[in-house]
Amino acid sequence: MSLQTRIDARGVRLDESDQRRVQHHLDALARRLEQRPEPTAILALEPPADQRRMCADLRVELGPGGPTLVSHQAAETIDRAVALAVDDVERELERHVAGQRGEASFGVPSRREPERLRPRRRRQLADRAESP
Repeated sequence: MSLQTRIDARGVRLDESDQRRVQHHLDALARRLEQRPEPTAILALEPPADQRRMCADLRVELGPGGPTLVSHQAAETIDRAVALAVDDVERELERHVAGQRGEASFGVPSRREPERLRPRRRRQLADRAESP
């Protein structure tokens, strides 16, 4: 199903080129969410108090009763802030899907030791060495 988007520009004026770039980022996210039932995205743009960086808050609901992915990003331009927010949500989506697949530690190499180096095995070997 297609992604339903809403953009709240709170005190931010978006010219034609900014709107196209923001929509481009949201379209890329929509392609990732095509298999989800009724996904919705709310993008809130606002200038911070110092007026040097733009803030982008992106909230994506993956469907009715599904999880909500949230990102708060700030950057020099609106385009960059939205790109960072979309990247952050895509990373969260990857983690969510990895959890559904049962991958225990997404993005972290396995920290398991080989069986011969596990603590229980060391104790057993030490006990055997001490017994006559």
